[in-house]
Order: sequence, then structure tokens, then C-alpha cells
Amino acid sequence: MRPTIKSTAFLSALAIVLAGCSTTWDPHAPKTVRAGDGGGSLSLKHGQRLYIPLAADPNGGYEWHRVEPPVVVVVPDGPARPEGMQFTPVRTGSEKLAFEYRPVAGGESAQTTVSYDVTVR
Repeated sequence: MRPTIKSTAFLSALAIVLAGCSTTWDPHAPKTVRAGDGGGSLSLKHGQRLYIPLAADPNGGYEWHRVEPPVVVVVPDGPARPEGMQFTPVRTGSEKLAFEYRPVAGGESAQTTVSYDVTVR
């Protein structure tokens, strides 16, 4: 049996509508710049995101804390996740992003520290 023009047109329209409903690809999503695990220098532009991998053991009793710089050029893009944090540039400039892996209960010094020199152009 040959497909009719109506059924072919319907299937084409259905494919276009379903493709528009896709949540896996966004042509307007900002580019994400991924930092290395061990700190370092990186540069990004307005309209990009910065991803900092901060691996944590959920059962280890420690969590990452950001050491606030005096001038902020990137802000967190939502809460921290167990595998890291994402940031969005808010102004042009440079800052040192520093993180300490501290006990949740407090009282002890940081187990690990990592820092990133971030420049927003």
C-alpha cells in the first residue's frame, strides 16, 4: 500500500512539531567554559557560563565553600551540585575564585583548597 499525500503531510508535520519539543538541544543556550579540577587561569565572555568541577563525597561529612572575593565578576548559577558549580559573568574584570572543602559540622580547617583566576572580557 502506498502512502497518501495526506498521510505523508501529516507525518512530516508531526515530525516538525515533535522536533520543536525536544529538550536536549537549545541553539540559544550559552557556551559553557569548563575549568580543570586543579585550579588555574581561565577567560570567558559575557553570555558564557563557567563550570567549576568540585567533586564531593556525599557521605564524607565535608562540603565546598566559596571564599568571597571583594569584587565579584561571576555569580553562582543555582545551588551547588555534588559534582560542581556553574557560574554566570555579571561584569567585566578579574577575580580569584577560591573554594575550601570544609567539614559540614565546622570547627576543623579545610581539607582541600582550590582557586581559579577568572577574567571576564
